Amino acid sequence: MRLIVLLASVVAAYAAVHPNPPLPAGWTQSELLLQGVAPVNFVVSLKENDAAITTIKQTALEVSDPNSPRYGEFLSSAEIAKITAPSVNDVAVIVDWLEAHGVTSYEVLGSRIEASSTIGVSEQLFKTSFKTLVNEHQQAVVRAGEYSLPEHIEQRVAAVFGLHGLPLPPKVTVATPGSPALVTPDVLISTYSVKGVTPKANTNSQAVAEFQGQYMSNKDLSDFFAKYVSNYTKGTDDVVSKYVGDEDKQEGQTEASLDIQYMMGVSAGLKTEFWLFNSMDFCGDLANWTSLILSTDNAPLVHSISYGWQGDLSQLHCTDDKVKVVDDNYAKLAAKGISIIFASGDSGSGYSPPQSQCFNSGSAGIELEGTVSKTLKVTSYTTCCEEAQGKAWSFVAGAPAPPSAHCTHYPGGNVFNGTVAATVEAASFDECCTKAGESKVRIRAFNFKATATAAASCELLSEIHKVSKVSGIQSGLVEPPSPPPGTCNIYSTVTGNKTSASTSRAGTPGKATIKLWPSWPASSGWITAVGSTRFVNQPTASGEEMATDQFGSGGGFSWMFDITKDAPYQADAVKAYLAAAPQLPPSGSFPPTGRATPDVSALGEGYQVLMSSHVQSVGGTSASTPAFAGFIGLLNDARLAAGKKQMGFLNPWIYNNTDCFTDVTKGTNAIGRGTFSLPYGFNVTKGWDPVTGVGTPVFDKMLAAAMK
Repeated sequence: MRLIVLLASVVAAYAAVHPNPPLPAGWTQSELLLQGVAPVNFVVSLKENDAAITTIKQTALEVSDPNSPRYGEFLSSAEIAKITAPSVNDVAVIVDWLEAHGVTSYEVLGSRIEASSTIGVSEQLFKTSFKTLVNEHQQAVVRAGEYSLPEHIEQRVAAVFGLHGLPLPPKVTVATPGSPALVTPDVLISTYSVKGVTPKANTNSQAVAEFQGQYMSNKDLSDFFAKYVSNYTKGTDDVVSKYVGDEDKQEGQTEASLDIQYMMGVSAGLKTEFWLFNSMDFCGDLANWTSLILSTDNAPLVHSISYGWQGDLSQLHCTDDKVKVVDDNYAKLAAKGISIIFASGDSGSGYSPPQSQCFNSGSAGIELEGTVSKTLKVTSYTTCCEEAQGKAWSFVAGAPAPPSAHCTHYPGGNVFNGTVAATVEAASFDECCTKAGESKVRIRAFNFKATATAAASCELLSEIHKVSKVSGIQSGLVEPPSPPPGTCNIYSTVTGNKTSASTSRAGTPGKATIKLWPSWPASSGWITAVGSTRFVNQPTASGEEMATDQFGSGGGFSWMFDITKDAPYQADAVKAYLAAAPQLPPSGSFPPTGRATPDVSALGEGYQVLMSSHVQSVGGTSASTPAFAGFIGLLNDARLAAGKKQMGFLNPWIYNNTDCFTDVTKGTNAIGRGTFSLPYGFNVTKGWDPVTGVGTPVFDKMLAAAMK
């Protein structure tokens, strides 16, 4: 029988069902050529039975609802795996397909098959080709183009991770200019009445999750404790208990430093782990991370995550099939009793202006005729379209770029290993790159070596076999120069059009579509989303709070998840808001029946973060989130010490205990990232609102309610 399946996998017809996704603005395909022996890692997620997932979700709601007789009866990892396990036959079919095409390194982990191969083998397996993609932030990834699966494989596969997928833009926490109150752990502990818990439960732990090269420093953490934390045990409470995932470089960076310092700083004595995932594929990393929690019996009970995307997920090549895999994992984690706490975003309502739809807009080879109201010099038709702000426009590209080129370091500090076409003299990286640009080498990649004990050398490569990390070597690519400015005409009236050069493009305004985007994954119904506030009378670090205005506290209504099906626990609170809220954004700009965020909020400006002996004032929902998560870690400790179960998935408990939170009634999130106003957003109101949730924590009340 196995032979029959094997032969079928070899001869099965392939269907091109997974197109090459368009590159978002700022991304380009590099000239770097990839050798067929270069490694490729991918994950095949098998489809799970719909009835099994329904059972998991119903169980998750029941065991998380304090009014349910099943409250606290969480499932184990083994029980969840048993409920959702794919059929043995489905696994065998996928394995046969992999082996038939030469993939021999793989591991079956429930519904997930993790595989390692080479570019050459993977190109045959998926009927595709791989290329290197780079962006203006010097992020680089190796990804497939259009790929295909045999029909009998497609029927069994939920999603494939590792072929398509982009990272988030580099994480930049919000600096807090002006005069925000200076927030330290003591300020948070005082403001939110954090008392009554002395950590002592040996089974309790918490974690921060970091992505895309955000590292922490042990020294920064111990220095932070010494400067800002009261009543702790040196050498124990100021030390990360465990590192999980990719290796930490011990280079303190803002986001990771903020997260670990404040989750631990408000909960000194709790064991805290640092989980790191660096594959530069946001959706894929979320799948890897959630799967690892699910398969770890003693995983931390609270996870704080300060990452998300307030926009169209297709811009990250994160498709609906991948979102479903990740979201189903969140439901499983809720059933397991794990608290997953995400920042709600720093871009306010997530307003997406109509002009952002300019990507792939307009007609090529056409130029409009009519009355020109404005002429601009811009480098691309998308910029021209955005500048037109809904008016008609024409763009004609500038003259072709001169043959000279500029030199860039290859992103990530990687080194090229491959065929060296020539070694030339060069005194510096720039000179080496210039010589690479002048050479006849096809891909114009190079390695520059300069040490104190040897003369500098410049290697020009004709082939890249793989990319690795080697100290003391700088590698680079000769990239084409930035395109020259073209002419952008914006019209007040249009009388006609004409055929023009192939470099021209024109568009006329259509119906404007206003769209507001909450952050994902915070918008999942199985996530607790945390918004941000500040003190009304800052810089005084006490008193009433309002929605932050150094940036917009992310919030709104999900286009992907329905409140009735995915977040019934908040239905009454959201209904009350929609009935009372003043000045709602235009109809159609948000789905009023969507899962609504955030759920709670906390101070999010002026956090004092210590890195390399320097203190930086940082803000964002990425600040409020680890602090709130640390509070939940303390509640878990009190419950476990009393013989109770952990808090688990928090949202049903939160909406049943709104008196444990201080309602915030001032502010708005019609604010972008960086204090600029947005044309549309939501206002803070009495009760729950899509800016500050049900309000800020009152820890002693939360503790009393949690211990009932």
